[in-house]
Amino acid sequence: MIDTVLDQISPEDLEWVYPHEHLLICMREFEGESIGDYPGNLEYARRDIVRMLQEVRGYGVNGFADPTPIGIGRDDAYVRLARSVSQATGVHIFLSTGLYVSRNWPRWAMEETAAQIGERFCAEFERGIGETGARPTFLKAAVDGEVGANEEKALTACAYAHCRTGAAVHVHATCSRRAVFDVLTGSGVNPSRIYIAHADMNTSESEFLWLAERGVRLVMTNWDFPYHMDQEEARRLVRVLIDAGHIDKILISIDFALTLESRWTVGRFTWDNPDRTSYGYLHTGVLPRLRNAGISDAELQVIMHDNPIEMVRRK
Repeated sequence: MIDTVLDQISPEDLEWVYPHEHLLICMREFEGESIGDYPGNLEYARRDIVRMLQEVRGYGVNGFADPTPIGIGRDDAYVRLARSVSQATGVHIFLSTGLYVSRNWPRWAMEETAAQIGERFCAEFERGIGETGARPTFLKAAVDGEVGANEEKALTACAYAHCRTGAAVHVHATCSRRAVFDVLTGSGVNPSRIYIAHADMNTSESEFLWLAERGVRLVMTNWDFPYHMDQEEARRLVRVLIDAGHIDKILISIDFALTLESRWTVGRFTWDNPDRTSYGYLHTGVLPRLRNAGISDAELQVIMHDNPIEMVRRK
């Protein structure tokens, strides 16, 4: 059974699943503020999220993995938001526990050891997030540069919790991916439970194959950001992985989010693409181009159904 924000479901209940999208990012949480401190904007965002989830429900999507971690919005109020939009749309929402980059850490994360932080993550799997009772589904860490002391601590904390819970480790990794692999596997994580998010940012065929050959799952999210990577090359790499027997290593999402900027502003991650204004852009913009590049509907079924379900299952 798989934990959602509402209850537990069977894998058989899931259709297509988005493996890396956010409901509402709030960078102010590490400063001590919650999305619950902005009730007007929160309700505005909730209505917009419901509309967007209803859109993707029409495309046959009923699973939504949200890797928003502690420090950038994920608190009790966030759980209540996730529950509300899930009830309104019928989309199963999977939350994470973990930490983003260290500049967004709460003070306790800076002061505690990796094992102590790992115990906090385990407590959420065992008792739920805060006072909500809702359990996370997977773990999250972030590496935006070199793997320094803080990055190693966060990764080791995730490995600690993984070894006790069986939850997948989902890593925001814009570089240093082999170092991430070394830290996690050196701390006992099976490579097949490592999910490298933004794997298509500043990468190469050799790096894709190096990771895939070792069992790592690659979450491609940077579609139609040509300044991150040539998009024809990104689509070609999907074909390369499939032809090399690694279709089970590919996950596709667009990393879309609403953002709570202040009491006056709710924004959205468009990344300078005026067409990329909702979760549905994956279906209206990304998938048609992948089909034109030769990715079949049968292959997309594996990528959008089978592979993300493996991510949210505990093993």
